Amino acid sequence: MSKWLTVGVSIISAAAVGYFNFIYQPQSDLNSVQLPLQQDCRVNEQACQVQLTPEQTITLSITPFNAKPMTPLSVNLNGTKIEHASVTINGVNMTMPGFPTTLDTVDENTYQAETALAICILGEMLWQADLTITVAGQPYLVPFQFTTTTH
Repeated sequence: MSKWLTVGVSIISAAAVGYFNFIYQPQSDLNSVQLPLQQDCRVNEQACQVQLTPEQTITLSITPFNAKPMTPLSVNLNGTKIEHASVTINGVNMTMPGFPTTLDTVDENTYQAETALAICILGEMLWQADLTITVAGQPYLVPFQFTTTTH
């Protein structure tokens, strides 16, 4: 009987991986401006400033700084004229697709969301936080990468 249980669990696991890798595709706006990977700033170690346009700068941070996987996190965004913002945190060196989390308005220029990193079996994990933000009617995609360690 345990042989069939193992086969069943394997089939369900393969179907779930297939769903996330091939079927689940986050919504993206074809008109969005894709900014380059923000390599000079680790968003989980400090607040990162990004110049969207000559007139528009945003600041993003993920706190508490240097958090481990499965720790509750706060995604903090500051900027003006923001109409909508969400973040998706995906595993990079181990495929772990995340789900978009909408940032809620705290005050006129501050937005926040609560999330957590997935559990990870690797000692060091590379993550990518994709910020999708709409400012003055223009959508932007801003990617940030950061690393976590389990020790």
